[in-house]
Amino acid sequence: MSMLEACVGLAARGVEVVAAVPPGFLSERLKQAGITVYPVSRLRAHKRGFGFFVTAAKLLRAPATVSQILKVVKPDIIHANSLTAFMAAKGTHTQIPIVWHVRDLRQPLTAAIEAGKKAEMIVAVSEAVDEWLADILSPRVLGRIKVIRNGVDWRRFASASRDAARIRLGMPEDVPVIGMVAHLTPWKRHDAFIGAAALIRDSLPGARFVIVGRDLFNEHAAWVAELERAVEQAGLSDSLKWVQDCDDISEVLAAFDLLLHPALNEPFGRVVCEAMASGVPVVAAESGGPSHIIENNVSGILVRGGDVRKMADAAVKLLREPAVAERLVACGKTRVRDKFSSERVCDLLAAAYKDLLLAAAYHPDEH
Repeated sequence: MSMLEACVGLAARGVEVVAAVPPGFLSERLKQAGITVYPVSRLRAHKRGFGFFVTAAKLLRAPATVSQILKVVKPDIIHANSLTAFMAAKGTHTQIPIVWHVRDLRQPLTAAIEAGKKAEMIVAVSEAVDEWLADILSPRVLGRIKVIRNGVDWRRFASASRDAARIRLGMPEDVPVIGMVAHLTPWKRHDAFIGAAALIRDSLPGARFVIVGRDLFNEHAAWVAELERAVEQAGLSDSLKWVQDCDDISEVLAAFDLLLHPALNEPFGRVVCEAMASGVPVVAAESGGPSHIIENNVSGILVRGGDVRKMADAAVKLLREPAVAERLVACGKTRVRDKFSSERVCDLLAAAYKDLLLAAAYHPDEH
């Protein structure tokens, strides 16, 4: 979604964008927005063991497709939206400047260090990612890093209908709804959400809970089964709803009275911004990206270490004190609009491209 919004916003700023992405949701949305799309195979970078070597073998074949696209498009800049995309582009041995957009803290270390050496520009989506890069990369390449915080289309979330969202989820109007939005992967800590939900239910018996997300690449079937058992053991089967298919999260977030985000070492936390833009108060683990998005007790609540009991207590307090929640909501909306808008991201990216092209013109031998 961040890539989609960036492509559309950059095109509106006079940057001609051509996207090379796998067929699917993103490809179709880009086409609908008028972006030229070239299909490529889907590749996922495994972090360790045999899987990493399988990925590497696939990447040795991938540059042929990327190289063909580059010959047709002749771009001024290649923007790699992931480490895998960077590896595929750099494998063509092109002299075109490459931007590596770093959106993740969980990457194969050796490949990430190598990418840091070779990227002409590195974009970090948050201060948390910037700090991680500073720890792993050589000091001589740190000057290539630009922190461009992720952003969201806040207008789309601000205009979403609460009534329509409640109907979509089948939730009564008069019950508190607490939600979590995240892909079903262990580090997002859905188990912590389930634990907090059981504690919240003890204080607010009528509360309902929603988990929005799916196992995107079908890699965590055992984890999902474990979560389902945890829901049953906590006695939440009748009060917790799973939502796996959701193309527009704004249509669901508006139904929430509170978002719980227990993930630790979150690289950014896009859904935190989306909830704040939707007028939904947020209780999040004080870790990674959310600790820079939220001003504690001003635009949301941060809980050190994502402690389950403390997150549950903070949630109950906000649900029982609507005036406090409304104050956080008002500040949250302002903060997202001013600091985390997709417009700001596109302005900064367009400016970064100009800087990169100027640098390439001054130092042509390096490219």
